[in-house]
Amino acid sequence: MSKKQWIWLIVAAVVFAAVGVSSVVTNTWSARSMADSVQIFKDAFYGGVYAGTAEGDFYFPEESFLAEIDIEGTIVSSGSAVGFSAAGFDEEYILDYIDRLMDCESNIGIVLYIDSGGGEMNASDEIYLKLMDYKEATGRPIYAYFDGTACSGAYYIAMAADQIWANRNCICVNIGVYIETYNLSGLFEKYGVEEIMIKSSENKGIGAMGQPWTEEQLAIYQSIVDLYYAQFLDVVAAGRHMTTEQVRALDDGREMLAAQALEAGFIDGICRWEQFKDSLLSYYGEDVSIYTEEPSETDMFLDLLDNLYGKLAALSPVSDGELLRQFVESKDGIVVMAYAG
Repeated sequence: MSKKQWIWLIVAAVVFAAVGVSSVVTNTWSARSMADSVQIFKDAFYGGVYAGTAEGDFYFPEESFLAEIDIEGTIVSSGSAVGFSAAGFDEEYILDYIDRLMDCESNIGIVLYIDSGGGEMNASDEIYLKLMDYKEATGRPIYAYFDGTACSGAYYIAMAADQIWANRNCICVNIGVYIETYNLSGLFEKYGVEEIMIKSSENKGIGAMGQPWTEEQLAIYQSIVDLYYAQFLDVVAAGRHMTTEQVRALDDGREMLAAQALEAGFIDGICRWEQFKDSLLSYYGEDVSIYTEEPSETDMFLDLLDNLYGKLAALSPVSDGELLRQFVESKDGIVVMAYAG
């Protein structure tokens, strides 16, 4: 970016912050208006000032390298995260990055660094499938390392790895899925809100928060959870060279410490992160590096803007009605989760 562009961005950010603080002080800027303001600013940034792509460009070493991909935080699909970012997780970026690695001749493999309690089943499956596409297209290996946590959807992703090692204090595995929703009919009644639903059939609109669930509807979604669970078992069985019966017998949805996971055959070894990297570099030779894609100046600026929004939103007074609206919007729809717990 040019010096002139940076000056414009700094001035805009200062003005944005000044307006936000003054609005919070006068209690006139709601959380929603702050969200809209940040999004408008970011759209303008990508549409005019930033002469590039929103996804950013990837730059790879010319020498042979193992690409480190970090799976951290809650795993969510792009576009489904609450707020303006996925709290550090970017599904679209990861998928694009793996695609680019397939065409990179100097890349010789992938190292997954995982510290995540899991997340959405759909996002976990998409990343797992992309990693399997990478292996099929290139024949290159994938390694995984579990640091603090590698549960549920995060463990699901790791099933694409040829080897899995973990920190001795890591909590991992946690095979299973769930659906969580709420019946807010009592809360709606308290605030004088009535949900009106005109539907074409009895089971259309299952999960609407103002409507209690019927036994039939619960059974319908239990059958969906069962199918996702069967898929999870198949993925783990293939990744760990077990049968689905063995996987089901070894883990019933519980979390495991690394030593327990090793004994059950869910990981291959225990060591520290630096030891794991050193062992890989020793195996491949001194001419190979483990390369981590660094965030661009653009990404860091937008992360700073997101953080600024969060600070301002925390200061802004929120009414009971606004809290209820935020809660309903954040819980809108049913998502199948592969998450620790």
